[in-house]
Amino acid sequence: MNEKENEIEQFFANYKLLGYKAKEIIIQMADEPSGVYFIKEGFIKMNTILANGNELTLNIFKPGSFFPMFWALGEVPNNYIFEAMTEVELYKAPRKEVIEFLNKNSKVALGLIKRILSGVDGLLTNYNHMLVGSAGTRVASALLVAAKRFGEVDTSGKTLIKLKLTHQDIANLAGISREKATIVIGELVKDKIVEQIDRKFVISDMDKLYEKTTFDGELLTSSTVL
Repeated sequence: MNEKENEIEQFFANYKLLGYKAKEIIIQMADEPSGVYFIKEGFIKMNTILANGNELTLNIFKPGSFFPMFWALGEVPNNYIFEAMTEVELYKAPRKEVIEFLNKNSKVALGLIKRILSGVDGLLTNYNHMLVGSAGTRVASALLVAAKRFGEVDTSGKTLIKLKLTHQDIANLAGISREKATIVIGELVKDKIVEQIDRKFVISDMDKLYEKTTFDGELLTSSTVL
């Protein structure tokens, strides 16, 4: 943990530590958030609901992240669902005090702006794939981003995605049905590009997974989101 991350955690540690179980909703869509949350342990997903009723995961927040910053800094209504993917521990601070903290700590604020812009870039890239990509392209893109964010390369060169992701999680990241996601994952397993070990995805061949994200000659540029 670097100096800026230490400073952020020390600020949030002044507030009450909250616990949530997996699948608990922290903030419901259209609800007015009661503060800004900092993730001490666990993972949170930010979802929206598409016109066809499918759930779309726009982002997965890991320890050290804080949310909902569009609402906190942009002063726009919250249009997203924030749900615990695992057991989580969160600090919650009042928005006004978070803004005051950022105003007094320009380096921390600049780091946050960079992360938000990187996240928006990643969201736009994924949205581009959703508009023109096939189910296969979308699933490959979702797995590739997950591997880059949560992956660890072992001695054999394979990449273990340390965060447990279900077929439904992958479907939500890709904006498709679980049934379609399961079919595509099965094809990736058959082609020996992906494995599933102890309910975790392992990328056996990253180069081939990159190729699967190609449409019309364009490769996914995998920006790191928050």
